Amino acid sequence: MKFLGSAFLLLVCMAGAQSTPAASAPNPESITPLIQQQFGPGFAPSTNLPLTVLTADFDADGVEDVAIVADSKDPLPDSYQFKYDVADPYNAYFGMGDPRMTAGYGKSDPTHNHDLLVIFGAGQDAWHAAAPKAKFVLVNVPFDTVEVGRMLMKKNKPPIFVIKAIEARIMDSAVFWDAKRKKWKWQPGDTLE
Repeated sequence: MKFLGSAFLLLVCMAGAQSTPAASAPNPESITPLIQQQFGPGFAPSTNLPLTVLTADFDADGVEDVAIVADSKDPLPDSYQFKYDVADPYNAYFGMGDPRMTAGYGKSDPTHNHDLLVIFGAGQDAWHAAAPKAKFVLVNVPFDTVEVGRMLMKKNKPPIFVIKAIEARIMDSAVFWDAKRKKWKWQPGDTLE
């Protein structure tokens, strides 16, 4: 019953999803250098999907952040040098969220094996800052497309921005930053026809 209530709440909030203005999103020529500067040469914009760059305040600190759909062979080796955290919120939902163990799970389906690169902005430059607040690579999140959504977490608090992950034939879901626990979470949404 608790799951149905959570799913209903997610569905209601995601139905009213709003995108942020595209004016601050980078153009295709500038995204590859940004990805390689912040995450290393092992990442590139996804070739199986159109260029997807989402901007919103994902960590609710009042500074604009960015999420980019990218591809990589293995996100773990460069994480120390480029100072980003690798997270697997999808498998963590099912109790197996250690990316050292699960990062290779999606490799069997290269058409759906994409990473979400997230940069939390810092200061006036937001996500354009040379030294952002934090960087993350989210692996194994199932989606065909992503967009910005909003979700109500508590009754007396404003809704938070989420990454709405849509699997065209199966379901949609939300990936969001849990500021209290300081980690990414995945939550299923409704089943699509």
